[in-house]
Amino acid sequence: MKVTAFFHGIFFKNQIILRATDNNDLLMIKKMFDSKKSREERSKQEILLKCEIDAQFQKRSFKQLATVWVLVTVIFESMEGRKPTESERYDLYLDLLEEYADKVPSKITGELRSVRISESNTMAAARFIDGLLYHLATYCELKTDLQADVRKVLYEWELWRGKQNEDINDYRTLNDLKERVKYSEASGKSPVEYHHIVSRGAAPQFIDCAWNILALTHEEHMFFHKYGWNTFLDKYPHLRGRVEKAIEKAGKLPTPEREVKETFDTEELAQMALQMNN
Repeated sequence: MKVTAFFHGIFFKNQIILRATDNNDLLMIKKMFDSKKSREERSKQEILLKCEIDAQFQKRSFKQLATVWVLVTVIFESMEGRKPTESERYDLYLDLLEEYADKVPSKITGELRSVRISESNTMAAARFIDGLLYHLATYCELKTDLQADVRKVLYEWELWRGKQNEDINDYRTLNDLKERVKYSEASGKSPVEYHHIVSRGAAPQFIDCAWNILALTHEEHMFFHKYGWNTFLDKYPHLRGRVEKAIEKAGKLPTPEREVKETFDTEELAQMALQMNN
């Protein structure tokens, strides 16, 4: 079982102490450790965790081609319950191209054909990835491990979008966005509500602009209204670029922050964790 999430982390007395930023992730984490404990009791051996601790997350590049193959593989596994062969994965990729890729006229027949990811420009590839995420959210039932794989892609995808000069939402209507984005851009969960980045009151002229919208679950939406942008983006840092771009585009400053934040006493947390291990 895999869990992909953001964590607070410290290195304390030669031990790594982590705390999830989103309490909803704790359910999956508890389930994983319950399973780990059960398996250890049966095997009489400790099961080591395979971890990737990525403090450089926000400096990574986003590899569109690799992302496409991850998502195609996840879609196949959700359909068939097993990993695909290379041939099966490529066949499904061709089918998904027909459904979600940009189309251009064939130089031979003049008929429209799908643009493959290897020949796509950045925006065409982004539209195809967006289509794959839509497909996952709309048609696929994902087990926990596959959810973790998609969540990792989602974080990197949203982070990359926030760094680009143009975005697929720059060319969408609000209705188009609501038709396509059926998952939370914060967590990948559904169902979603559509939240204005720059509020209706601050910039009513931008309320129907797709670039000024984030898809969030109701709980995430309410979390923002309770704590404001600073705390929200501490919890979902992959959305910072998208938010800052929208604020800049609207020519507005962020709303003043409330002085309410979730506390994180690292010293107390570390001491408690070490005591539990003793």
